[in-house]
Amino acid sequence: MVSEVQLHLLKHRLTLILLAALFLVACQRQNEVQLTLIAQNATLEAEMEGVRQTATVDAERLQITVVFMNTLVGQAEQNRVQMQATLLTRGTPAAGIENVQPSLSTPFPTPGGSGAVNPPPTVVVTPDTTQQVAPTDVPSEPALINATMAPGVGNDDCAVGATSNFSISTPEIYIVATGQSIPAGTNIAARFSIAGQEILHDFTPDFEIDGACVWFFIDQTDLEFRAGTWSVQLELNGAPATQPIPFTITGEDAMAEDAG
Repeated sequence: MVSEVQLHLLKHRLTLILLAALFLVACQRQNEVQLTLIAQNATLEAEMEGVRQTATVDAERLQITVVFMNTLVGQAEQNRVQMQATLLTRGTPAAGIENVQPSLSTPFPTPGGSGAVNPPPTVVVTPDTTQQVAPTDVPSEPALINATMAPGVGNDDCAVGATSNFSISTPEIYIVATGQSIPAGTNIAARFSIAGQEILHDFTPDFEIDGACVWFFIDQTDLEFRAGTWSVQLELNGAPATQPIPFTITGEDAMAEDAG
């Protein structure tokens, strides 16, 4: 027969075995939880990296699109200005070209799969043909146009205070014109005259003049400013470039007029 001591030892051993089994089960479950958490963390990190890469690519594509659109708008504006300038040169009135606008063949660039942008669309400009006028003559040969008399010129060499009436006290009298297609080496002159008296001023630029103002002036050291009707004629290489341009000098003192 089993003694009470042996029975007690047996119970004690069974208790230890049961505790050991429970401990092993708990450790196994903890390991399984940890492995599950590690796997989930790895999956989340992979998904986050994918999101980061996608966001970077999308941002780069968006930046490329913005740069492309800015370039496209600049090209369209430049084409519009050039077309309007061409129409003005051909004689189309300004009111008739206000609606000349560049139209784009595609409204928006489409990014490619690699992040590149499709080639820019062709810019098409459609002129307004509602008003048609005969083109005016634009000088292609050397010319002096828009001749104007004035008591002075500005920093741009163009006339300031244009007038054809001066007084004997006016310090200087200018003739100003716009040079068109005048090559370097062309002799430009102004011939002032009154009652058979003349004085000629000229110069020969070593540069081309196209669209810039050209001026000459006389003062009391050239000819005495006598009251009467004077004239001045512009010349290119000794040939008349304008008709004689009349102007008047009165006997009244300009300073006295201002004081009155």
